[in-house]
Amino acid sequence: MSHIKPQLEDLLHSYGEHWQIQQDGEGGVWTAIRRPTATALHIVAAYDLAGLADKLEVASTKYP
Repeated sequence: MSHIKPQLEDLLHSYGEHWQIQQDGEGGVWTAIRRPTATALHIVAAYDLAGLADKLEVASTKYP
């Protein structure tokens, strides 16, 4: 579990300004939520932080 903290800190540093990052308590799935406007909602989900980082990198280029 100690390996998660540095990964999470890196994600929050890179994407925390625009994305709300959290882990689902039951399934352990990591999600990132972004609300760029009042009517838009972007959700990215992954089973681990490395996967979430990869998906956020792609999403950030599509939705800057």
